[in-house]
Amino acid sequence: MTTFYFVRHGEPDYASVGSWNEILFGKEFAGLSEAGVRQITESAEKLEAYSPEIIISSPYTRTMHGAAIMSARLKIPVFVEKDLHEWDSDRTHTIRDTDELFRLCSEFDACGGVYPDGVEKSWESREMVRRRVCRVLERYLEYERVVVSGHAIMMQTVTGQNIPFQYGEIVPRTFPFETV
Repeated sequence: MTTFYFVRHGEPDYASVGSWNEILFGKEFAGLSEAGVRQITESAEKLEAYSPEIIISSPYTRTMHGAAIMSARLKIPVFVEKDLHEWDSDRTHTIRDTDELFRLCSEFDACGGVYPDGVEKSWESREMVRRRVCRVLERYLEYERVVVSGHAIMMQTVTGQNIPFQYGEIVPRTFPFETV
């Protein structure tokens, strides 16, 4: 039986990336702030008690930065998985301003991440996130203890806890996960 230790990335340093047409450009390229580094260092210290075997990480810099810190502390390898990325607010990749981005995020929240019957949205539904992430996790079931360096919406969706996760928070779950 595999236990996944989901770790939300530490506080990002979004000031390190620029803007483009009023949208934070390259948000996925932002690493961790000094506080974020401390948060993930503390998470790694807590994870030592569980003796994890590997770390899998979202491809975003803030999660890979955290995974590198945990890997150095825990002396275990990191594997980057493209499908552990953050929730996709715009699968069409046509957003051109922050007003549109906030509208899509608000729509996701208002719908609880579920498409209304018979309606397709441009944002990724919670079920899409769950399927995408679980496909990745299933490839690591040969391990007993796996750290997942990821994002809040991914963690909420897979763990079934629709609450705000703190930076560096650790949420253990044993596979198979309960249906949300």
